[in-house]
Amino acid sequence: PGLMLVHGNHPESLRDLLVAWVRRYPLAPLETETLLVHSNGVAQWLRLALAEDMDDGAGGGCGIAAGLDMSLPSRFLWQAYRAVLGRDGVPEVSPFDKPLLLWRLMRLLPDVMAEPAYAPLRRFLARDADLRKRFQLAERLADLFDQYQVYRADWLEAWAEGQDVLPTPGRPTQPVPAEQGWQPMLWRALLATLAPSDLESIRPRVHQRVLSALEQGVPPVSPVARRVVVFGLKPNWTDGWLERDRKS
Repeated sequence: PGLMLVHGNHPESLRDLLVAWVRRYPLAPLETETLLVHSNGVAQWLRLALAEDMDDGAGGGCGIAAGLDMSLPSRFLWQAYRAVLGRDGVPEVSPFDKPLLLWRLMRLLPDVMAEPAYAPLRRFLARDADLRKRFQLAERLADLFDQYQVYRADWLEAWAEGQDVLPTPGRPTQPVPAEQGWQPMLWRALLATLAPSDLESIRPRVHQRVLSALEQGVPPVSPVARRVVVFGLKPNWTDGWLERDRKS
């Protein structure tokens, strides 16, 4: 029991270590192996590695790939929230899940474009008679805010409170770059589309409730998983769009 971190820049070596570890320390026959990955392609790659036939040496796979739960981090975290707070405390689907967020953005973008801060988005949306550009932008923004909800909930909470800053643990708080000021504005506009009863069901708010419950020693309502393997996630992505725009 405990936490084990293995770093490497060769994903094939990390994959081989994962397969060897699962073979050496198998869970009980009816237990589910939980693996968190950053894409469906990586999930399929790991399934194939686990399903490879075993050989006489230390290599090969497990001979079968069954009883696996390959999850994206956002999905797993939401399941964990429901395990800690209970199904009555956390809805089955967040009102800001990425598919729902995309359509909220499709409706909202035309209403906010007149404000000066949205000039970069207005330039992109010029000459968009068939709304293809609006859909592409809404899709990209839905993905961005979905990842912020998982990895940068502290940013979103600050933005919701009207603070256009980028709080980062262990570093001085930085202001949002002026050219990216539309991001906190758009997040607040999205929050304004929700009914008051739905505000406590968005990821950043649920996340804080879960942390408070765990800090107070409240036992989970149901078990999460006996073992969780996190493979190939990139924790430094979070400067994301903001960092790329600083460099451009």
